[in-house]
Amino acid sequence: MSWPPSINWQTPAGQTLLELIEALPKDREWDLTLFGSSPLQLAIEPTFTSADIDLFAADETQDEVESILASSGLGDKSRGIYIQLCVEWNFRTSPRWRGRAFTSQIGNVRLTLPHPIDILIAKLHRLEEKDLRAFRLVIERMGLPTEDEMRRELRAAVDLYRPNFDEEAIGDITANTRILWQELWGKEIDVREEIIAPALEARRKGYEPDLPKRDYKADLRELSGD
Repeated sequence: MSWPPSINWQTPAGQTLLELIEALPKDREWDLTLFGSSPLQLAIEPTFTSADIDLFAADETQDEVESILASSGLGDKSRGIYIQLCVEWNFRTSPRWRGRAFTSQIGNVRLTLPHPIDILIAKLHRLEEKDLRAFRLVIERMGLPTEDEMRRELRAAVDLYRPNFDEEAIGDITANTRILWQELWGKEIDVREEIIAPALEARRKGYEPDLPKRDYKADLRELSGD
């Protein structure tokens, strides 16, 4: 999937990001990655707004970016548009995302916008009405994902369907996937049969050369006299 967007810096997210870029010291390189709704506003639809801009920085600069957001007021939630500094693992999406992300150099800042398909996959954990609007927007403007594309992409991201830790306050991606299919394609989906099982079977086949050749279960039955 190609992703060569034209960034609209006149959007609320664009103007706020330019403020952050200006506030960052010019004596080094910075690496920022956007996710959430702001990449859709910057590159697809300027009116698709959100109060916050979700981003994460390179690990070694995370603390300094946090300090700059505090001192500049750009992280102040009382602003009309504020920047929410996250960690990379807040962006729970396909393992393929880096290979199809768009990067742009703005001065000494390397800005990365994930492909819309990866932004949408990450929204499945919550899937509020605004997230459904994001799906419909991308489908309208880019013609993707189709039902088959979404099924294939979710198989590649099957680990997202593993149980959450008890301490995690995030949504039920399995239930949300069923809701997505009903809302977008007007049909039911058996997540286990159509996404999880085929993905795990493909993974198992990839492991086969390294799997033990002996039938250890048969050996144990023989030893136990069964």
